[in-house]
Amino acid sequence: MPKEDTLPAPQEGRGLERVRFILFDMDGTLADTTELILTAFRETFRILGLPPRSDEEFLSQVGRPLLRQMRDIDPQRESELVSTYARLYDRYHDELAREIPGVRESLEELSGRGYRMAVVTSKRSRSTHSDLRYFGLDRFIDVVVAADDTAFHKPHPEPVLMALERLGAAKEETTFIGDSPFDLRSAHDAGVLAGAVEWSPFPRRVLEEECPDYWVKTPRQLLELFPGPPSGSSP
Repeated sequence: MPKEDTLPAPQEGRGLERVRFILFDMDGTLADTTELILTAFRETFRILGLPPRSDEEFLSQVGRPLLRQMRDIDPQRESELVSTYARLYDRYHDELAREIPGVRESLEELSGRGYRMAVVTSKRSRSTHSDLRYFGLDRFIDVVVAADDTAFHKPHPEPVLMALERLGAAKEETTFIGDSPFDLRSAHDAGVLAGAVEWSPFPRRVLEEECPDYWVKTPRQLLELFPGPPSGSSP
């Protein structure tokens, strides 16, 4: 197995010159909530007396709706798991949620260049809007598709397709950028370009398996990948 930093990257920039609409995942892509999520899971398991799990096990499911994760853990205690986790997530949020340097400035510039943007996430709608406000990103986001908006969730394409519908976006003019294999699979199954961020908590080899169309090394690189929508496009 080659080292992760020597794995070949897919051709970057392929088709991005046509992009007018940029969809983003939330956790791990626009905000660093990894330690917050891990703490909430660890404490939930401790309080409810469940056998401990490794951080790798918890992180491997980030990107799936919380309800599905808890149902897989223990379907008999699903509601108790969800409510306990949500309470702990809120309790530790301001202490552990972190801004990703360069994200807010890059989204502001992309918005100024004329890109329309959406968040497509497996988080609950309330948490998503709260985090967007907390990190000062809400004014750059035109559409939010959260877990409670769709019957199916990532990696199913429905959340991405709903974002396209709400934005009035064509597939060939859209890309979805995320940090998980669920994001990349959802993008490809919806027929849009898939970008993988290199600050993902997932190992690079896991993302490589989903064949992202391009990689985003840093938030500031978004400004190189997206210099402006095609001329003649409507705002």
